[in-house]
Amino acid sequence: MVYNEHVALGDLSNAESFFRTVKAERECLVTYLRYFEIVDRRLPCEQAAECFTKDTNIEYHMKGAPMKFRGRSEYAVFMRKAVAAQEMSAHFVGQTRFVWTSGAPRLFSYVTSWQWFIANADDGDLRPADFATIGYSEDDFECVEGQWLISNRVVKPVAGLTVVGGLISKT
Repeated sequence: MVYNEHVALGDLSNAESFFRTVKAERECLVTYLRYFEIVDRRLPCEQAAECFTKDTNIEYHMKGAPMKFRGRSEYAVFMRKAVAAQEMSAHFVGQTRFVWTSGAPRLFSYVTSWQWFIANADDGDLRPADFATIGYSEDDFECVEGQWLISNRVVKPVAGLTVVGGLISKT
């Protein structure tokens, strides 16, 4: 087990370790949600990448061949290209749960993602999303200099393509 001030994180058998574990989970969740807030508010991609460890591993299996990134710098480059095509995005985090293994937290969650592309901006801000899908995310966290960061992420589709706005009739 990993110990934080001599208390085993993930051990819920006594009050002190229980409260420290819950505190760590809350800090992990703050980092996790901050990532989506940064992306959806269109803040600099480097800020979103800072939610990950420097040597993070990220895998997206959402469309086409899996995309794999090693390190936050490589991921930031990808993000800049990806968001350049988007006018807006919105992410909704659904069911979540933490599992602790040997003192390390893993967050399992469902995330619904809506994306509006710049190419369709002439259709107005209140148009349906151009693309929406639901992903299942597994994120491992590591405490680096007192901050819980994502050290490993794997995202896979839950049920494939959910909605394509271009297919919705414009009446």
